Amino acid sequence: MASGGRDGRRVFVTGMGVESCIGDTPDSLWEGLVSGRSGIRRMSLEEPLPCEVGGVVEDFEPLDYLKPQQVRRTSRFQQLLLAAVIKAWAAAGRGRPPHALYVGTGGGGLQEAGEVVTTLRARGWTKVNRLALLRLLPNMAAGVAAQELSVVGPVQTVNTACASSTDAVGMGLRAVRNGGADAVVVAGVESWLDFPSVSSFVQLDTLSRRPAAEAERASRPFDRERDGMVPAEGAAALVLESEESARRRGAQVQAEVLGAASTCDASHLVTPLPDGAQAARAVVGACADAGVEPSEVDHISAHGTATRLNDVAETRAVKRALGERAREVPITAPKSVLGHACGACGVIESVGLIMSMRHGVVPPTANLECPDPECDLDYTPLVARPWRMTTAVKQSFGFGGQNAAVVFGAA
Repeated sequence: MASGGRDGRRVFVTGMGVESCIGDTPDSLWEGLVSGRSGIRRMSLEEPLPCEVGGVVEDFEPLDYLKPQQVRRTSRFQQLLLAAVIKAWAAAGRGRPPHALYVGTGGGGLQEAGEVVTTLRARGWTKVNRLALLRLLPNMAAGVAAQELSVVGPVQTVNTACASSTDAVGMGLRAVRNGGADAVVVAGVESWLDFPSVSSFVQLDTLSRRPAAEAERASRPFDRERDGMVPAEGAAALVLESEESARRRGAQVQAEVLGAASTCDASHLVTPLPDGAQAARAVVGACADAGVEPSEVDHISAHGTATRLNDVAETRAVKRALGERAREVPITAPKSVLGHACGACGVIESVGLIMSMRHGVVPPTANLECPDPECDLDYTPLVARPWRMTTAVKQSFGFGGQNAAVVFGAA
């Protein structure tokens, strides 16, 4: 196993939990990723929109994790997060509560907010659910999970758009590495497949407009025929634990978290810097924090939104960060089958990255049939590839110019 970061304790991943459109366990998520099995389907919205497809978490049963009264009092994004956190904590096999919980989300209860607006217009303010505020505030998902796990230390919600949960991993890494905690949970959640949210993104012209008949082919990162991202919901959680704690109790180590960093383009609220300079700085900074050189990176899990500008900017960012090594490193774009779960995507895709490292296989970028000449790196088109990797990067970029990267080491 690779050594830890520059200073402080080594930090291991000892538990993982997930709720996604392609699987609700790390193994089923991995099967979907490695086979290129898409979870994109037709969405059910109040009114027709140019975007018809999304990554819906199907067959999710909140009563498996909450009592009936709790289900009535919580919203979907809170329920999805709680499920992922409970599963991760159970997988880690720890007895005592975690010292802290860090949750990333882009929109929080956007879906609930949409329902409030609908009720207001149709029936008036007196008919709005009296618990609506508690069901939509972004920090309330973390609050619900903290109650379940009895977390009395820091419980913090990170909102850096699509980089949110990747930043949450960085926060958890620092909390454990610096000696303030033996075990923390880091997580991400998003549930925004509602009419107001999707229509807002349609207006920004960022979503794919492929018809429902082409749902599985709609998300096409780095492909010349890409026409925008596909919205998705989901949640995932990781248990980060100090080496001393994990060794003492004989925990199964899934991976090591080596380093993390964040930057901001400080340029445009929606459009990334075309040269990828600040995104590259996030990757280079994460490597420095990990105590590894960019040339030591074996694999990258791309942000890969399938938008015209972002995929080109990300390609340039990887070239800046890795130099000549960039053309030798296999890259995958999980959103080709997962869709874009906004603030949750960083941790959901980190679960996939950890499974990739454990199996020694790079999952394919599905639907990459006609590579964009401007996206000319090795994006592992269509077919999975055996690949030995000891150091891998998860990178995420979001509105507001937010950039984040985490470096993982193999167990």
